Amino acid sequence: MRSATLMNSVPMLINVATLTGAMDVALGSGATGTFTNDDDMWELLYQAAHKTGDRLWRMPLFSQYRKQIDSHLADINNVGKRGRSAGGCTAAAFLNEFVEVQKWASLDTAGVMESHGEVPYLSMGLSGRPTRTLIEFVRLMYGVE
Repeated sequence: MRSATLMNSVPMLINVATLTGAMDVALGSGATGTFTNDDDMWELLYQAAHKTGDRLWRMPLFSQYRKQIDSHLADINNVGKRGRSAGGCTAAAFLNEFVEVQKWASLDTAGVMESHGEVPYLSMGLSGRPTRTLIEFVRLMYGVE
């Protein structure tokens, strides 16, 4: 059981993962797919990404995606009822079921995790994206230059 005190003291949560191949199909290496339940958090993430050059693209968390993971055998399914359809969105809906903080963002890095030479400032191989954006996000959040 989680500590209510701990969860109440966390102002926000950001998870970063190569969550779905669907995000690679949707955005490729052009941007990190970003799901969030908070507009202010999104604005700060977007500003940070713009400053660092590591683009983020906001993806929808529509209620219909939550309905796609309903199950008659379990509480929820970890795969949508329609198979690959909206795979990134249904995966985020699944994660959202376990979020216990007011502000949450999930950054799906499946398309940006590896550089193939299309981003001028990155060498070939694993990119580390969006680490620069996350550092800038914290700087902006706390007003650090």
